[in-house]
Amino acid sequence: MLGRRQFLGGAAISLGALGVAHRAQAQAATGPANSASRRLSAQDLEDSLTGCSYLGCGGGGSLPEARALIRSDLAMGLGFDLLEVSALTDADRVACPYALASLAPLSQDIQAKLDAMENPVEFPVLEAFRLLERHLETRFSGVILGEMGPLSMAEGLSIAARLGVPALDADTVGRATPEINQHSVRVAGHSLTPAAGSTPFGDEVVLTGLKEPSRQEDVLRALTLVSGLVGVADAPISGAVAKSDNVLVKGSFSLAIAIGRAVREAKAQGSDPIEAARVAGGGYHLFTGRVARFDWADRNGFLAGDLVVSGTGAFAGQTLLLDYKNEHLVADIDGRIVATCPDLITMVDRQTAEGVNNPDFHEGQAVEVLGLKCDPLWRRPEGLAVFEPRYFGYDIDYIPIEDRLRG
Repeated sequence: MLGRRQFLGGAAISLGALGVAHRAQAQAATGPANSASRRLSAQDLEDSLTGCSYLGCGGGGSLPEARALIRSDLAMGLGFDLLEVSALTDADRVACPYALASLAPLSQDIQAKLDAMENPVEFPVLEAFRLLERHLETRFSGVILGEMGPLSMAEGLSIAARLGVPALDADTVGRATPEINQHSVRVAGHSLTPAAGSTPFGDEVVLTGLKEPSRQEDVLRALTLVSGLVGVADAPISGAVAKSDNVLVKGSFSLAIAIGRAVREAKAQGSDPIEAARVAGGGYHLFTGRVARFDWADRNGFLAGDLVVSGTGAFAGQTLLLDYKNEHLVADIDGRIVATCPDLITMVDRQTAEGVNNPDFHEGQAVEVLGLKCDPLWRRPEGLAVFEPRYFGYDIDYIPIEDRLRG
């Protein structure tokens, strides 16, 4: 979800402080920090990034930047560990790091200020995580991945690796999504505060409480308007809470690996990699065509717009309209709604078999569009209250994707 969680890309990748390198060497020598965790291989990581390009729904950050970040970390000797949520003790503490920004380009004024800085904060998300630890006077036992988008997921993994703790095989969405309000911990009734924020300018803030939970989105997004980006760490929950039902989307990282592995193996076997990804994700084929036209704009810090795809093959003569707010939210074929949030809608490049990040599409691009079922927690009343189409202003009721397509 880029408007909600976008990352500093090149600046984050360039991070190479001696302290980080020293920690990387120590971690590589000692192996996983938690005996219950497992060390992820380079192939696991690559598969997970490909899988997240499908789960990102057009958001969640750039796949090439995510790959560059992970490869840089591996070259430094960092090790990546994954921990099942069930392996946490009740007394453990975990938190969720991510960045809040817009997919749309920065204003010239803000970009000029960032360019003029001699010593910008290179990794605001990491600084926010450390700030929250200092505020709570605790060390977190693991990192909750913010969402399943390529760069957002990679950033969470990178932070965990730098801190020498495992990332949980879980996230707060099961996909990428536009707003902090689509946060499973909040939807489950647990506070996201205290929450820490850090900007590239070195500003640090701690939100200790909110009159209304949705105000976190408003307050932190206001910071992005004068900073371009703010690193955030929130949802400092106990292991007992993390293990409770409907608090986290469990197994989401493993799903990303499974989808990426299916794509890779299908390519090696000469079969259809996009179909293999659909099967691995238990999803649906919605459309095949070419990008015909598109329109987007920066609206209050979000990348908002629509995308028209002209059908080819079995869909010749038909037109698909995708409407998005950072991520795809509604899919319409010739006036018939075929999928909406919170279910996943993802557009895949037919040549690379990788998910297309908004707005990196181009006219004439050959694509396929898939739909996947969201995690069941989003279909509960509490989840739909912040993730159904009407929440985003559409005059559309949520109907599960499998029911829409059956109809």
